[in-house]
Amino acid sequence: MEGDTGNSLSNGKQPLEHSTSNKEVKRPTENSSSTSVFVNHAAIAWEQNRREWIGDRSPRSKRIQKDPIISWSTTYEDLLCTEEPFPESIPLPEMVDFLVDIWHSDGLYD
Repeated sequence: MEGDTGNSLSNGKQPLEHSTSNKEVKRPTENSSSTSVFVNHAAIAWEQNRREWIGDRSPRSKRIQKDPIISWSTTYEDLLCTEEPFPESIPLPEMVDFLVDIWHSDGLYD
């Protein structure tokens, strides 16, 4: 192969402007080897916390549905007329559904 120069492209296409050739790749020199690489520890910690918060969502759909704590016959007054604490905590979605139903019946919620 007499005409082969090693750097020529066989198909005649020019390299992309943003591509780097072997000559353009920056190699660490003796002076820059002591320079540390920036590591964003806050971003790494945030991503890890986010994965823990989000987690595997499949167990949520497999939760066993419990009976509602608020009875279907409970009225707004029944809940507010007593100073006794509820026997067990009421999940927020259940309380919101209860209040929206009351507000609908009173014409306060569209």
